Amino acid sequence: MTSLSWFLRTPALVAFVFLAAVAPNVPELLVEGKKLNRNAGHEHRGLLEPYEPGPFGQLSLEKKDEAILGNGKPVMKQILPEEEGGAGKAVCVQDVEAPKSAVWNQILNTNDYKGKVPKVKECKNYVFKRIDNGKYSIKTKMVVGVMPGYSYENYYDHTYIPEDDSLIWSLDYDKLSDFGDVAGHWHLENHPSKPGCTRVFYACDLKLKNSVPGPVMNFLSKTALKTATGWVKKESEAKPEAEIPGEFVTQ
Repeated sequence: MTSLSWFLRTPALVAFVFLAAVAPNVPELLVEGKKLNRNAGHEHRGLLEPYEPGPFGQLSLEKKDEAILGNGKPVMKQILPEEEGGAGKAVCVQDVEAPKSAVWNQILNTNDYKGKVPKVKECKNYVFKRIDNGKYSIKTKMVVGVMPGYSYENYYDHTYIPEDDSLIWSLDYDKLSDFGDVAGHWHLENHPSKPGCTRVFYACDLKLKNSVPGPVMNFLSKTALKTATGWVKKESEAKPEAEIPGEFVTQ
């Protein structure tokens, strides 16, 4: 099994949306004719360590990072593992000239990802509900097409935690996805020196089921990193007046 950890644009939410992997190896019992039975459940109940909501505690930005962010470009940072032998975390940081409400409007409207997020062919929520302590559960089917002949279907289980300004997610293990496993985290903060602006933090860890074809690996390791949170910045700055979707606002 190949393990890949990186940072990008991408909940479900996104993140999740710049990802691709080769078709999964699944037992015949999971196949109905030539079509996978997506309701058969995933091969496991989670392999990657899930993210905790809230700030990325060990992440620090230097003066050179602030200069890059000030020029409108993303900064890639590495968080070292807390324990010896553990896995580090890759995080993308992006400044957005729009308030948090406008940024959350883009991230949380997952049904609108198609046409906004590169490579997304389909994105539709199939579960939305408020859960304990003001949190929200959003389960989303997402199909991405990296290149002709490579289209991958995955099912994500998101949790939005308003009080922590965070959205975290994994695969929905009650469904069969093409990725081996996913763990992601969006976190928003008010910009430290620019009123009305937002600092966005994004991380997504991916475990693939098989080796990845060269062109797909090139997309994952280079193109996706460069375009990281670009769609969120573009769409948020185009509609800075946008508010958090009404279904996520507690009355």
